[in-house]
Amino acid sequence: MDQELLNLLACPVCRGSLQITKDQKSCFCDGARRHSFDFSRSGYLNLTAGQKLEGDGKASVRARRAFLEAGYYQPLSNRINELLAELDAKKILDAGCGEGYYTNRAASKERCVLGIDLSKDGVDFAAKSAKVQGNCVGFSVASIFSLPVRDASFDTVLNLFAPCAEEEFLRALNQNGHLILVGAGERHLLGLKERLYETPYLNPGRADLPKKMPLLHKETLHYEITVSGNAQIQALFSMTPYYFRTSDSDKAKLDGLETLTTEVEFDIFIFRKG
Repeated sequence: MDQELLNLLACPVCRGSLQITKDQKSCFCDGARRHSFDFSRSGYLNLTAGQKLEGDGKASVRARRAFLEAGYYQPLSNRINELLAELDAKKILDAGCGEGYYTNRAASKERCVLGIDLSKDGVDFAAKSAKVQGNCVGFSVASIFSLPVRDASFDTVLNLFAPCAEEEFLRALNQNGHLILVGAGERHLLGLKERLYETPYLNPGRADLPKKMPLLHKETLHYEITVSGNAQIQALFSMTPYYFRTSDSDKAKLDGLETLTTEVEFDIFIFRKG
């Protein structure tokens, strides 16, 4: 992580600015106590400041990584990048970045993206992937409800399938900055639910939309995918909230299934600060 990205971050203890050390192995803040933080081998910073680590573990991260890298959700990533270009976004916060699939695909040498997530395993993989790409992108382990970032330091926040921490997003965004928020559309993964449940249901949509930011734009991205191989089907299922609400007997309906065709549908919102 270079100094340009560090300039977007703040000490999680005293909110001071961060400076990288000469050996580039750690950073320290300009507060009276000069709090210090080490970079991991993969290059991310742990800025949880004693918070309990949660988020997805290694098995979940591997499964999601395998599914996303197969390209099933690449049209969504492409559309997000188109919207970032339309907004002329230069400094972007991906709040709840997970394993960094969308984060790394959004970054470039001209566009800096900072990914934050409470899953250490997810952020570790994201940082390793970023080293390969060589773009302006960095990662930190932290809660999106207590972002270790400087006030008004981003022109765009991405919030893709993660909880909406509106107050923190407002603090992080500069004047007239934008929030791009994505949630599951009502027909998202309906084919999967038809396999699992006797009475498949439509999704209700996100219930945590911002209340203090005006909505500028909403669109729905809808297409069909065919997932091949039981491992990929199980990986897709494990990424969904349905996984935790489904009985073992219904989960067993996916055992041995080698092909799944389903609709995917994403609701995309753009809100503006101010």
